[in-house]
Amino acid sequence: MKILTMMALAVATGRSAQAEEVKVYLQGGSMVPATVLHQAQAVANEIFSRVGVKIDRRVGGPSRPQLQHEKVIVVEMVTETPKERTPGALAFALPYEGVHIQVFYDRVQATTDPELTPNVLAHVLAHEITHILQGTSRHSNIGVMKAHWTHDDYMEMKLKPLCFTEEDVQLIRFGLAERANASNLIAAATAR
Repeated sequence: MKILTMMALAVATGRSAQAEEVKVYLQGGSMVPATVLHQAQAVANEIFSRVGVKIDRRVGGPSRPQLQHEKVIVVEMVTETPKERTPGALAFALPYEGVHIQVFYDRVQATTDPELTPNVLAHVLAHEITHILQGTSRHSNIGVMKAHWTHDDYMEMKLKPLCFTEEDVQLIRFGLAERANASNLIAAATAR
């Protein structure tokens, strides 16, 4: 793990101070009240902007070439989640596949009071997008990437966004570099 951390740090320090942009497509957003969704997106943007990542939010689905060449992320909002579908989870990502996330909005709503729903949704989005960006299913002991948030975590979300650990940030940088390299390789192969 120490080697991975050193590699990520080398990549991070070699990159410019300019924010890395990530395209995120939202499907099923109409299931979420517009005010909740906008507040959640604003908080999620703030969480990522603190670590130099800009989320380029889009509605609908990407085209097939975008999926193949641009390393986009697709978030699907789900309601009426079956109880047997990853019990207890508010969402899940496919980090090794690198594209798809499902957010169980009905469970997000059931987790907290309505006034806290936008903040929790923001953290769920940030958490799952981070799994995709890092390309791993790992969790941290604290912050955004904690496996299970406590009552205290939810109360902190109400006041201010949770943070990433330094290791989270390094893995995000490393993952972004890997995604960019993969996109460049695909573009070069298709240009032949």
